[in-house]
Amino acid sequence: MQITITDLKDVTISGVRSVFSNSCETYKENYFEWTAFPLVSDLQTTKVMTGLLQGWHHTPNFSVIETHNDNELFYFIEGTALMLFIDIKEGQPLLETAQIVRISAGTTIEITKGKGHFVAVAEDAMFKALVVSPVQDAPRISLPEAICGQ
Repeated sequence: MQITITDLKDVTISGVRSVFSNSCETYKENYFEWTAFPLVSDLQTTKVMTGLLQGWHHTPNFSVIETHNDNELFYFIEGTALMLFIDIKEGQPLLETAQIVRISAGTTIEITKGKGHFVAVAEDAMFKALVVSPVQDAPRISLPEAICGQ
């Protein structure tokens, strides 16, 4: 199944909220600068972990998705990522809802619990993102056909 890759800033995705760096306030003093990301997420637990996700260039073809029982937050810090999102109903992915979006550095996203998605690929050489997530499983669901971005 071929779908057109769109820019995140140009679309709405159910179950995904986003904030772009141009809407963040920065506080600066002589030797530091603090930029707060205003996307606040309600998590179901106090057991939270943070990690660095790095991805390299790869064709945006997806044959599997994952989902979680709680929200995840991503802050894209370098490069441009291509990420798949898809709705799930009764444990099955709804192919007609599939979207692959281009996410630029400086973007914060929240993926809400139950939203189908998969690890992004880099559009160019690589991307990096900080991920804040509750300690949780990441069950995978095979797609009935591959979703390929163009």
